[in-house]
Amino acid sequence: MNSEYPNPWDFSNIDKNLISSNGLYKIEFGELSEIAMGAPIGGECFLKLDNLKFRLNKWCAGPVIWNNLSTKIALPTWTKNRNQKIEIADIEKKIITTYKREFRVLHFQSFIANLLQGLDSPIHMTRTLYFDLDKEEVEKTREMSE
Repeated sequence: MNSEYPNPWDFSNIDKNLISSNGLYKIEFGELSEIAMGAPIGGECFLKLDNLKFRLNKWCAGPVIWNNLSTKIALPTWTKNRNQKIEIADIEKKIITTYKREFRVLHFQSFIANLLQGLDSPIHMTRTLYFDLDKEEVEKTREMSE
């Protein structure tokens, strides 16, 4: 298991990374549970902004990461076959973009401009992640809903 905190196996609603660097927005998780015994955790994920609360996804993973401008947040989300995809919630446009490529277990480390960096599968057959939002294939986009 990964001992760095937060990590895909251990994160919670008290983590500092859930608040945007400008202090205006916050990510909040519902009940978190393992997707399988000993596997990473996931649960419902919400964005709190002003007096509004938007549900971003029913089955998010973590930890999440804000871009350097606090205008977008990257969310690892679980698929039905227990892989992960990347979703980007754009705060200004109020849209969520789901990208097509699938991963095993994501652990984001930085999000500058439109480039996400991190690891895919941090504890087994680890691969470095360089994910350019401008070059990746989009699966779908949807509006944020309360």
